[in-house]
Amino acid sequence: MTIQLLLLAAVVGYAFGCVPFANLIARRHGVDDLRAVGDRNPGYWNARDRIGIRSSVPILLLDAAKAAAAAGVGIMLAGVWGGVIAWTTVILGHMFPVTMRFRGGRGVLCLVGGALVVVPLACIPAAIALLIIRWRWDFARGAQAALIITPFAVWIIYGAGVELYAIVVLLSVVGLRSALADRALKRAGIDKSSPV
Repeated sequence: MTIQLLLLAAVVGYAFGCVPFANLIARRHGVDDLRAVGDRNPGYWNARDRIGIRSSVPILLLDAAKAAAAAGVGIMLAGVWGGVIAWTTVILGHMFPVTMRFRGGRGVLCLVGGALVVVPLACIPAAIALLIIRWRWDFARGAQAALIITPFAVWIIYGAGVELYAIVVLLSVVGLRSALADRALKRAGIDKSSPV
């Protein structure tokens, strides 16, 4: 593993993250820019509310897949450190894409997609928690439970290594980004669930 390979992993991750699948797909369905409607997030949930569940499924898959692909390339280039670096930069590229003047999404699906490659075994208990709690209550609570369980699963399965630090830092970054975005919407008096 060399510094050059780690830098290449970082560049690949950021480049993958900059592909604005949600906006591209929404545009094909008559929504010019997701950053101008709903919760102003160019991501799956806002697209789903604007163009429908069926039309937005490709966004769900592609945003997770771009992170999985970036993390996989990172691992091939520089092992687990390369995977973690590419995973981190794909999330940053999704949040702050040069292709969209640094106004991107929240990075939740990129967090999930990278986790499927970097810490796949930890995703199993998280998915089980999501399904059980979603079945009993709702998806939002299930997602919260999955996010809470994931660091513990990583710690138990992978130990206190780079994977654990990565998941804790990335969960914090995505959570902070989401909280700040929600706060900005509230200050602006925007109801993120309002229709187009």
